[in-house]
Amino acid sequence: MSGAPTAQQWKELYLAAERYKEAAIWRWMTNGHLFGVRDPASGEIGYCCVFGNGGEMFGLAVYMGTEGLRTIVEMLAGELDEDPMFSQRCLLFSLDDRAELDPSEHKRIKQLGLGYRGKKSWPTFRLHEPGYMPWPELTEAQVVYFTQALEQAVQVGQAYQSNPDGLMTDDEKNMYLVREIRPSEDGGHVWHDAWVTPEAPPSEAERPAAAMPLDELRIAKALKAVRTRGGVWEADSFYVAMPIQEGERPFYPKMTLIVDQATGQILKFALTKGDEAAVAAAEQLLKLIEEQRMLPQELWVGSEAAGDALLPIAEALKLELLWSPELPALSEARAAMEQRFS
Repeated sequence: MSGAPTAQQWKELYLAAERYKEAAIWRWMTNGHLFGVRDPASGEIGYCCVFGNGGEMFGLAVYMGTEGLRTIVEMLAGELDEDPMFSQRCLLFSLDDRAELDPSEHKRIKQLGLGYRGKKSWPTFRLHEPGYMPWPELTEAQVVYFTQALEQAVQVGQAYQSNPDGLMTDDEKNMYLVREIRPSEDGGHVWHDAWVTPEAPPSEAERPAAAMPLDELRIAKALKAVRTRGGVWEADSFYVAMPIQEGERPFYPKMTLIVDQATGQILKFALTKGDEAAVAAAEQLLKLIEEQRMLPQELWVGSEAAGDALLPIAEALKLELLWSPELPALSEARAAMEQRFS
């Protein structure tokens, strides 16, 4: 189910959203009462976060997989390093004002013969993926699963109405209630409860290589040409809230900056797609060394991702790389660049 949803599948999603609205489980559940719904088609668990208890935003976010769960847990704990707008992977249903709908949603609602009135009454469905703008067009598989997630959220909410904190376990157990399908005695299938420990995220060895392949000859030439060494450079990559339209779906680019700590001068910068930022960071560093014919005494990075991207080439250049929670020169340069690009 990777094609476009049928009109009937869309209608079932809207009707499931209407039932979720009528159940109003946010009256007794908060966004801290997390639970999962396993996708019968893919086997992946989506971790559900109920919105509405604060009286501002009403709906349901389904964070996909262990990485999605990590995002929402860190967000709730105030420990998320990056703006969730750029980093979350989830399906989001929310009740919004009519003016907030995408034109395609207006058209769809009309074609389905549905109607809504009033503020915070119009259902919107968005796909959130790291580095991309929220997207109103879902695949058939996403629509079918989202319908199931909304239906099961109502079941969980009603089952735990008198004790929503029963969904919480202590940190040591690290288990979540997950609704999943199992065969029934009559040969069909039935949804049931299971307490599940989230799967471990993929190890570094299992993740695709993102760093720039090392060109040993080029690196050797760059080192041979170095005339001076000293000072500190600061480097980092981060998303910029400046959507770029390439193809059908706009994306947020990542900016890579390398800044001289003593002078605050921007030595290099580049804008790329998020998955190209690691290669861009390494390439910009090597280009800078080739052009300046110098090496810093130290290279400071502000994030784990930047460190992972630059460590191989830093080691090849015999350059000391240090992680620092504060990059004074880069922070100032970043603010100036973000203001310029916004």
